Order: sequence, then C-alpha cells, then structure tokens
Amino acid sequence: MSPTRQTGFVITTVLIGLVLGLAGAEVACRLFSLAAPLRPVFGNYITDPHLPFRPRPFSTDTGRTAEFAYAYQHNSFGFRDVEHELLKPSGTFRVLGLGDSFTYGAGATFEETYLERLQARLDQEAGGHSTVEVIKAGISRYFPEAERILLEQDGVKFHPDLVLVGILPNDVADTYLGLDAVTPDASGFLRTRESRALGWFGSQLYRYSALGRLMLRVYIDRHGQPHYGDMFRDGSFHEKDWVKMETEFARMEALADSIGAKLVLIHIPQRGPWTEENRYLPRRFSAWAAKRGVHFLDVLPAMEHNPAPRTLYYPKDGHCTPAGYAVIADTLFKYLVEQGLVPQGRGAHSPPT
Repeated sequence: MSPTRQTGFVITTVLIGLVLGLAGAEVACRLFSLAAPLRPVFGNYITDPHLPFRPRPFSTDTGRTAEFAYAYQHNSFGFRDVEHELLKPSGTFRVLGLGDSFTYGAGATFEETYLERLQARLDQEAGGHSTVEVIKAGISRYFPEAERILLEQDGVKFHPDLVLVGILPNDVADTYLGLDAVTPDASGFLRTRESRALGWFGSQLYRYSALGRLMLRVYIDRHGQPHYGDMFRDGSFHEKDWVKMETEFARMEALADSIGAKLVLIHIPQRGPWTEENRYLPRRFSAWAAKRGVHFLDVLPAMEHNPAPRTLYYPKDGHCTPAGYAVIADTLFKYLVEQGLVPQGRGAHSPPT
C-alpha cells in the first residue's frame, strides 16, 4: 500500500471511529437520561423590546413529564391567564401577581395554581360578586429585575390595587446570571448565553443532541456559575445580588405607590429538607420590608407544619404539587384578609380603604 493510501486509510479509520464513538455516546446519553430533555414547554417563547422573553401570546403548551401532564394556555399578553381588559371596571379591586414558574403554576392545572385558587377564595368570600380580579402574570424563569420591568411595562396598565410578588431562593442565582442569561432563539426555544455563543452549529447541537446539551451543561457548570455554597449569609459572594434584589423591590414599591397600589412580597420556599440556610431569605427580606412599610409573607412555616410535607413538591421536578399550591393559596388568602388588603364580604362595590 502506498504512503498516500496508508494515510487515507488511517484518516478514514479515525473518522469512522470518531463518528461511532460520538454515536455511542449520544445513545448512552439518551438511554440513561444523562442530559435534560428539550421539552416543548421551553420552545414557545418570543422576544420582547423590554423583557428578556415572554410566552407566545395565545399559545398552548402541552406535554408530559415523568411526574405530571401539563397544558398551559396563554392570553394576549403571554400570561397563563384568561383575558383582562386594560380599563379596570368601576367597583373592581385588582390584584396583580408576579413571579417565576411557581407563580406561573408549573406542574398544576390552571385551577390548581395558587393565584387562581386565591381568585376562587376571594370570589367566595365576597358573596359571589366579581369584585376582585386576580391578574396572573407569573412567567417561568423570571426574577425580581424581570418582574419589575414587567410591572413597569405591562402591569401598571391594568391599574392594580394590590401587587403580589413571589420570591424564591433561586432568584438570587438568576439575579447573578442577569437578564441575558436565557433568551429565545428564532425557533422560540429558550437558550443559554453560552449556547448562543456557539452560533448555528451550537443551536443544532442544543436542539437535536443530548450529548451536546450534556457537554454544554458541564461547561456552564464550570464557568461563571453562582456560588450556591456561599449564598445564604451576610457579606457572601452574592451580597451584591441580594442588594440588587432589594433595589428592584424598592423600585416595585415606588411603581405600586405611583398608582395607589400596595406591595406584598411572598417567600415561597423551594423543596426541602429545610435547614437554617432556608431561613436567611425570609429573615433578610422581612427585615427590609419592615423598614419600608412593605408587607411580607413567609410561606415556609405553613409548608413545614403541614401534616404531609413530602406531598407538597414533586420529588424530581421540584415544583409544587397541587397540594403545595393549595398551601400557598390558603396562607396567602388568610394573610391578605387579616391585613385588610382585599375585599371580604362587602358586596360588589366596596373595596377596602
């Protein structure tokens, strides 16, 4: 065999071995679920001039995970909600709910989300009148800065009387990563900043290759990730992110005040087991809220004291189950009533003063 043919044979053999090796690795990734699947629920977003993204208006996302089936419908604003007129009807008391996937209600039917459960309780307590209107504007992967922009751009147009903001520990990490950490591509799929940097080739790997997503995940985990082990204490690596969140809440308070609305911050704990670290967020923000006269509700005690705490979250997915959302709704309803923040049994035209 001539040297040229020998070289060609070696190159061909190496290429074939490489292709077979990559194919085997791809099969292994899919067979053993080593990479997160590219679920359709992450593929129906649009860009926005002000927000990092929003669900496509009038769209429906359906599918099934290992733990639950889902069917998420969106209105003209991309909210998981029914339609609401911008002009508030006379005698109507409006509540605007902001937050991430927990406020969106991932893992539950629309009727099982905590904001829709709150709507039902308020309707019942108000004697069946349509006095209170809860606008459900939670969007998955949002955090305080994005929620403040949403309030600024869309929320104030509805003239809410009360603004609810769901807060979770993962908001600290998302604040650190920033508004451009996840944005939609032309096809509507949410993509990380790192995958976008790879261009068209990276897009194809991300969409069609489990191995590609796994390699990208490993890369992201090793470069510029939040310091989860050093997050829930004063003066930590993430102190600037805690301060950033407080700044965003202050801006929300100012926006709410400008339209005559009140602001309520709601700590929604992520799945336990809960340790002392889990109490840092409510302790810090309740103190901040008290200084500013802002209402603050911590749902953690209600979750901890529930007779069956393990039934409140999906073990793999991590979001609340319908039972968990029910605890949030009940705790929130009782707090709003006790604080006199919502109408209660006063008829159709008597919101609280």
